[in-house]
Amino acid sequence: MNELEVLLGKTRLLNQLVQRQSDNPPDFEELSSSLSRLTESHVCIIGEKGEILGSCNYPGLSQPMIGGRQLSETILTEEYLEWLASFFETGVGCRVAPETLLTVIPIYGGPLRLGTVVLAKPEEFSTSAIILAEVGATVIGLQILRFLSEQAEKINRKKDAVAQALAVLSYSEIEAVKYIFKELEGDEGFVVAIRLADKYMLTRSVIVNALRKLESAGVIQARSLGMKGTYIKVLNEYLHEQLAKMG
Repeated sequence: MNELEVLLGKTRLLNQLVQRQSDNPPDFEELSSSLSRLTESHVCIIGEKGEILGSCNYPGLSQPMIGGRQLSETILTEEYLEWLASFFETGVGCRVAPETLLTVIPIYGGPLRLGTVVLAKPEEFSTSAIILAEVGATVIGLQILRFLSEQAEKINRKKDAVAQALAVLSYSEIEAVKYIFKELEGDEGFVVAIRLADKYMLTRSVIVNALRKLESAGVIQARSLGMKGTYIKVLNEYLHEQLAKMG
């Protein structure tokens, strides 16, 4: 089998990995592990904000060193992240230590920088390894985009759930909800409906109905504890945001 056929086979393995992950949340640890095996190098996937999404050390290679320290979260200083951000295209053979050469591949989604793939090994990367790294970075970029899209969709669903829950409340019930969370001062705690009604000149039924509607919508958990009052826990973190917008 010639070098081109080997390269094609390894590229297909990356494509199969994407297909396996298509119905599940992106597994960046598995992606870094697969790319590490295929390129025979240490691999580190760094996100947009400098967080390590996934990493893998290739067996048998000395630990990658940068500035006298092993390549890990502990070296992701602001200075180092700025250095990575200075790569607008693939940088090959970056000598950062006597025993460590880096290949740095920026990941883009349209005009946005999504992250960086860093590969490390003691010797020069072969052309095949660089091609695989580029393909792997593209695959990782697609997975990051999918992850961001799924996160945005999840957030929108939560916001819609709150908006729909508040839409069915009467004006009095919305005012009651505002007072409830003013008293709660957080995401969970106890309120006593009678005291709340007296303090804000509300009826107990308005308070109870408002809580029941929010609980039915899955926005909060409300549990009556008799004389102690009602235990309330916010299940949707966007409730506070939507209430704040309502003044």
